[in-house]
Amino acid sequence: MIKEVFPNIFQIKVPLPHSPLEHLNSYLIKSEEKSLLVDTGLNFPQAFQSLCRGLSEAGVKPEELTEILLTHFHVDHVGLIPRFKEISKDIKLSIHHVEVELSRIMSKKFEDYNESMENFLKANGAPSSIATNLQRFHPAFFTPQAYQELAVAAFPLEDGQEIAVGDYNFQVLWTPGHSPGHICLYESSSKILISGDHLLPTITPHIAQFVENMDPLTDYLSSLEKTEKLDVEVVLPGHEEIFANHRERIRQLKEHHKRRLMEIIIRLRTGSSTAYMLASKVHWNVNYKSWDEFPPFQKYLALGETVAHLNLLEQKGLAKRTEADQIVFYGIN
Repeated sequence: MIKEVFPNIFQIKVPLPHSPLEHLNSYLIKSEEKSLLVDTGLNFPQAFQSLCRGLSEAGVKPEELTEILLTHFHVDHVGLIPRFKEISKDIKLSIHHVEVELSRIMSKKFEDYNESMENFLKANGAPSSIATNLQRFHPAFFTPQAYQELAVAAFPLEDGQEIAVGDYNFQVLWTPGHSPGHICLYESSSKILISGDHLLPTITPHIAQFVENMDPLTDYLSSLEKTEKLDVEVVLPGHEEIFANHRERIRQLKEHHKRRLMEIIIRLRTGSSTAYMLASKVHWNVNYKSWDEFPPFQKYLALGETVAHLNLLEQKGLAKRTEADQIVFYGIN
C-alpha cells in the first residue's frame, strides 16, 4: 500500500512476514534530482516485491533510487539492502556513524560478537536454549549481508546534519535508546518528524540491553526529552499509523517506563533474582497465556528490556547487583 502523505513524500507499507508488527513504514522522498528511501524491510521476496511495486507507483524505478537512509540497523529496517545493491551498485547508503562501527564489529569479529552476546545472556540467567541458539531464532543472523554492506559502504551520519531533498531540508537527530545509533529526521518548516522506532503511536518501542557498559534506557529517556522540545505536527513512524500530538505520546512512554521500573522494584522485594527470572514474572502486553508459551525470540527481547530497567534502578541506588558463580543477581539496595 502506498500513500502520498505530503507532496513528494510517500509512505510505503512493506509486509513483515512472521512478525506481530505486520508491516514496516518505508518513506520515499523524491525530487527531480534525488530519490531517497528511508528504511527497507525484512529480506523476504514478498517484502522486496511490495516495496518495489510501491516505488514504481510513486514514479521511481527501484534501480533508479539514489539513496537509502536507515533510521537504525535493526534487521526489519535494513534487511533488503543487499537486494537493492544487486540492482543498483551505485546506490548510497546512510546510517548514523555509531551503527556503521557496530556493523563493522559484527561483520569482522562475528564469532567474538556472538560469544560476547552468549556470555551476557548466560550471566543474566538465560538458559542455554536461548543463549546458545541466537543464530536459529534471531532474524538479524538471517541477513548478514546487510551488515556487511553497512560496514563497508555506508556513509556515516552525524547529529545535526542536514539532508536536502527537493523542497525539504531534514535535520538528522541522534536519538539513541531503541538502538545505539538510532536517528530521527526532522523537517522544521513542514513540522514533520520521521521517527523510525523512537516514537510509535501505540506500541512501546523496545528498549533493551544485551552488552555491558551501555545504558539504553537512560539514553532513550534523554532522547524523548530531545524530541519533546520539537515543534511537530505530524509524526511518520516506522510501524503502525501516522499520528499527531507527539508530546502526549512521549508523556505516555515516560509513564510506561516509570510503571515498569516500579513493577520490577516490587518483584525484587520478594528476594534476589536473575534478570531472566524477573523477566518471566513481569507483565508483558503480548498474546501468550504464560511465560512458557513465549517463543525464544520473545523471551530474549523480554530479558533485554528487564536488564535495561535493572541497570537504571542500580544507577539510582534502588537495586543492588551481585555475582555468584558467574551469574548476576539483583536485589533491593
